[in-house]
Amino acid sequence: MESEFASVLPEKQTLDSGDRAVAVPLRRLPQCINIHESGTGADMAIIFDAFVSAVGRLEGILEKETTMLIEHRTIALEEFNHKKRHGLLELSRAMDAMRGTDHNRSANDPKLILAGLRAKLQKNLVMLQMHLDAVGTIAAIIAGAIQEHDSDGTYARELGRNGRSR
Repeated sequence: MESEFASVLPEKQTLDSGDRAVAVPLRRLPQCINIHESGTGADMAIIFDAFVSAVGRLEGILEKETTMLIEHRTIALEEFNHKKRHGLLELSRAMDAMRGTDHNRSANDPKLILAGLRAKLQKNLVMLQMHLDAVGTIAAIIAGAIQEHDSDGTYARELGRNGRSR
């Protein structure tokens, strides 16, 4: 059944942000499969494969972004956010399709696959939070310097005992 759609779907998606491009394999669930009427092992395999592919693509995007953050390389956050939103949409659709299958007949556990994605999301979150904290610190330093430069001392932070600036 996959060969029927192989000519229509692209084989790879290129992530191009930063110094080099990374090719991520693409495989999508064909839109013509009716999940509620399926149930054969082949249909479940296609659905599960689409789920695994969606998770794999999201993991690839997260790994690339996290690596770039760790290496302090210039990063196109808007591009990565777009790709992550698209990946989450694909994952959501694949998970909806998985709900229509019998997981007990499947040899693979979707929870194990999602656990790997969760770990990559956590690492990405830590790195993004670290960079946001750094931006906040730098912004506070700049704001303080601007305030100091523009101030004539009338509203100084330190006041003496009598309420006047020292």
